[in-house]
Amino acid sequence: MKRFFAFVLLAFGFASASHAAYVPTTWTDADTFGNGELVSVFNPYTYTHDLTEQGFRPQNDLIQSYQLAITWADDDNNFWRDGFEIPFVDLSANFSADHYGFSILGVLNELGTLTVTIHSLLGDFNLLGSTLTAHGYSNVPEPGALGLLGIGLVGIALSSRRRKQAA
Repeated sequence: MKRFFAFVLLAFGFASASHAAYVPTTWTDADTFGNGELVSVFNPYTYTHDLTEQGFRPQNDLIQSYQLAITWADDDNNFWRDGFEIPFVDLSANFSADHYGFSILGVLNELGTLTVTIHSLLGDFNLLGSTLTAHGYSNVPEPGALGLLGIGLVGIALSSRRRKQAA
């Protein structure tokens, strides 16, 4: 009887990707930099958002759109002494080439990570935080498919048991 329950648990533990349902899902990864990371013309800052830490499964789940929100602030409130700040966000290190061109979504779906580099074209500022929000679909197994798989495995176990008893 213990083996029977082991087979049932085993059956429900396996799921086929072809028998799955996609559920709308949102993954959010936020990075905060405390008092801020100083970014200047000669001092860019690079960091990585990792959606796999938020439950995203690369090449299994599907991201259709994303939003990157970056927060920065003037490192000095004296406008006349500090001048203008012009930040520049570089995502080019994450582009993947395919026959359709370049795609950040392709990299997000393949790896689940997005590396961001913040440059300053003029002046300096403090990078305070960054939030990557991705919208898409999570691939989850259908209960009906798992049930059929479980019944099939139980049938195989019972038939092999009967053969052993008959021999």
